[in-house]
Amino acid sequence: MRRSTTTSFPSKLAALAATTVVLLATGAAAESHSGDAGKAAGKTMMATLHPVATGTGRVDEKMSRGTAKFTQGAGKVDVLIQVNDLPLGDREAGPASDGAPATVPFDVAVVKTGDCAKAEGSAELVKLPQLQVKDDGSGILMASTDKVTLEQLAGQAVLISVPGNKNRVGCGVIAAR
Repeated sequence: MRRSTTTSFPSKLAALAATTVVLLATGAAAESHSGDAGKAAGKTMMATLHPVATGTGRVDEKMSRGTAKFTQGAGKVDVLIQVNDLPLGDREAGPASDGAPATVPFDVAVVKTGDCAKAEGSAELVKLPQLQVKDDGSGILMASTDKVTLEQLAGQAVLISVPGNKNRVGCGVIAAR
């Protein structure tokens, strides 16, 4: 007569749970020893984007045009910029060829200064893809860059400007939040 061994469901569940705990603990230990990239992953820095008066360059820190969020990923920095009420100036939103809403482009860059009032003419740390803004002044930019680290962005200014003439319309200083 052939003997078979059966394991009860609770015993199998307990064994699975124990294995999962061991694997998770091993993964956490490996991540904690993987160097700076492992330590920085998931850290976030933010900037509140304040309006900049055309012509004078005066920054109105009492108002907000949106936010810029920078999150350290594995070997890259993920960027999320959300704006509202951004002035289009005399530009009109152009039709999109892919059926998306009509938008107006704005340049986005991080410059080497911690003072938005002095950001004009500052050296660029990194240029990001253009921010596409709808007729109502709202827009979202999601991008990633491997050109800088989160630590290099800390204390620098993120600028939103009109392509061509470089008139600034938004600025904020990047800091831990």
